Amino acid sequence: MRRIGLYLLLTTGLLIGAGQVWAQHPDSLLHQAITRNQALLALKNTYLAALEKAPQVNQLPNPEVALGAFILPVETRLGPQRVRLSATQMFPWFGTLHAQEDWATVEARAIFERIAALELELKYRIDNAYFTLYELSASQGILQENVELLQALKELAESKVASGTASLADVLRLELQIDAYAQRIRLLENRKRKPQAEINQILFRDLATPIVVQDTLSLALLPLDRDSLLNEVRSTHPMLRMYELQQQAAEAAIRVNTLQGRPAFGIGVDYFNTGPRTDAFPEQNGRDAFQVRATLSIPLYRGKYEAREREERLRIEALEARKLEMLSQFEASIEMAFADYAEARLDLDLFERQIQTTHAAIEILEASYASQAQGFDELLRLEGALLDYQLKQLQAIVKSHTASAAIMRYLPY
Repeated sequence: MRRIGLYLLLTTGLLIGAGQVWAQHPDSLLHQAITRNQALLALKNTYLAALEKAPQVNQLPNPEVALGAFILPVETRLGPQRVRLSATQMFPWFGTLHAQEDWATVEARAIFERIAALELELKYRIDNAYFTLYELSASQGILQENVELLQALKELAESKVASGTASLADVLRLELQIDAYAQRIRLLENRKRKPQAEINQILFRDLATPIVVQDTLSLALLPLDRDSLLNEVRSTHPMLRMYELQQQAAEAAIRVNTLQGRPAFGIGVDYFNTGPRTDAFPEQNGRDAFQVRATLSIPLYRGKYEAREREERLRIEALEARKLEMLSQFEASIEMAFADYAEARLDLDLFERQIQTTHAAIEILEASYASQAQGFDELLRLEGALLDYQLKQLQAIVKSHTASAAIMRYLPY
């Protein structure tokens, strides 16, 4: 029974004492990543920069002002014209500026979806690294538990050797097994550096910053069935929405191209400075002149507009193909994740039964060895089998969580 108590203590309170200082949860790590990850910050600034494009394209063209001087003054009835000052304002076809603004806004929204997609990817990477770190830490706990159990068995063997009812070889074999478990614990400690470094890199902080897991993991629970999940992914995944928005941007570009292919209007005014005549004195001698004019820009050369429309329509078809390919990849990944989850559940049920049976067999053999010094080889073999089942049980639990993370990777949180 002491074995069961130790194992339950491990699975219900793993590293809580250490976690009081450094304990972290994947959600809290993700929150830090959102504010610290450099790739995410760069993409957010790219989005903010894209938002500044709309105010640039919804403005009228700059007015044109010209100043001219007549080298040979133009003689008029009221005097010679010496200087001409003109100003012109062009106006694009009705709705062009609004269409350009819509185009820029949709392109910015597509970048925003990339931010959401990157956050999902960062969450998945953090979860994977966190569960790996949890498995390594929990494996150390299981191994340490088995070291303590072997130490207790070693004390029993030593008492049997002292009484002359057991061989010293039993003690030596236990010492070898204890040393082997201690070495595995040290190796696991070294392996923890990899997931720790990955999480810290995502959080843009010192790679050696310690991360201690606090969670006690049991079998993961899935919030949605496969069909509901796939429907949710099709309608909400940011990468799919990004492709849809890029298609909308291409449609907006076609509207802008159509409007730009229509005439543009302009209005202007000219001022002529006139000098007075000296050879005669007509009424209003030297009066300046003003002229109001209208202009029309006619896009006669249609080749570039037709090519631009073909370009955008081909872009729409390419984006549709990419979207369908990505959705197919998502569906395949989700199917494989559900298969991994089902496998983890089956393994967990099996290893729980095997652990219970092995515990019962070990207790019987311990009693036999304590009373008659018999069954040591089988007892040592079952000790190793118990450790193997415990580690496999842990692996099944972690596998259910990694499968769940692979599934939730496609759902906005």
